[in-house]
Amino acid sequence: MNLLISPPDIRTESLTTTLVAFSPQEAYAAITILAIASDGYLAPEELDAITSHLSRMHLFQHLRLDTMERMYTKLFDILRKEGSDLLIESAKETLPSELRESAFAMCCDLTLSDGLMSLDEQTFLKQLHQVLEIPDDIADRILSVMHIRNRG
Repeated sequence: MNLLISPPDIRTESLTTTLVAFSPQEAYAAITILAIASDGYLAPEELDAITSHLSRMHLFQHLRLDTMERMYTKLFDILRKEGSDLLIESAKETLPSELRESAFAMCCDLTLSDGLMSLDEQTFLKQLHQVLEIPDDIADRILSVMHIRNRG
């Protein structure tokens, strides 16, 4: 199933909708889904890439595949019904601060995995590092390393 969605435009103004209480795993996955969807298209192989990346993390090692699929369904439902603003703000509030740089790095890696970064993806990553309150110098270093990692 290919999903065509509007690229997320992260806004930082207050939401009128109540934030969703996420587990740390849901918050982390929500951010990665928004990164992959930032070009307006989410192919099944991109979701597989997220699953592959996440399953190697300590945070996700105890989750079975069916649990991850239910988590994705929940996150996509929120994205479709409420939009990216609610998803990112809810994720930001729940994601432990020590995982913010990790989530940003994962998003950089995922968006660069095809060797290209679209303008929409660049814009998303710039907004994301601001929303997650990652200092510019650290965000720049992370992005630089991910460019090196994804060469060739």
